Amino acid sequence: MLMSSRMRILHISDIHGNMGAVEKIIQKAGEIGADLIAVTGDLTHFGEIEDAEMLLERISESGRQVFFVPGNCDPKALLEWTPTNTSIKNLHLRSVDFSGWEFIGLGGAVGRYGTLIEFTEEEVEDMLKKVVPRKPGFIFVSHSPPYGLDVDYTGVKHIGSKAVKMYVENHHPKLMICGHAHEGRGIVKIDETTIVNSGAAKNGLCAMIDLGEDVEVELMALY
Repeated sequence: MLMSSRMRILHISDIHGNMGAVEKIIQKAGEIGADLIAVTGDLTHFGEIEDAEMLLERISESGRQVFFVPGNCDPKALLEWTPTNTSIKNLHLRSVDFSGWEFIGLGGAVGRYGTLIEFTEEEVEDMLKKVVPRKPGFIFVSHSPPYGLDVDYTGVKHIGSKAVKMYVENHHPKLMICGHAHEGRGIVKIDETTIVNSGAAKNGLCAMIDLGEDVEVELMALY
């Protein structure tokens, strides 16, 4: 297994089909010298898989590796979609190594919103049993935040997942990145795990994460 190296991640979430934001993502990745662009769901806004593919292909033209998980507003077929472009990786229920780091992903959301990819807590718990990390210090990429924290609070209620929170508590990722709760933009910790909700890219928000022995996060604007 490779030794983990220093890596800079541009964390993006909740694009919701905003192609203007996509162009800014490409520009921002170049400005900050990102090694990886990680997209934590809701690429489209109730779009088709072709819409998600077009968006991801455009982001990959930045020359960076692109990792993503689907969000609850993405087409359900995106959960199983395998890109032919090797610069794009679907992390949903997969473990993928990059630059010596292990990435594990989970798409969709818990709840009943009338959206396209929704699960019960029991379903999420069962799914996450399929992706046990192979080594400590992995990165967990999830659309849903852990339940009951600032990063899953909409200003009215918490919309995160209890099963996701349990997974973090049991497996102790070094970093977790998420989205879904647009108003929950922020940085929190569960034990030694740093959890980042970058905010909605459709509103011009993102995060820059420097990952090494420690985790350094800067919440940023795309434009």
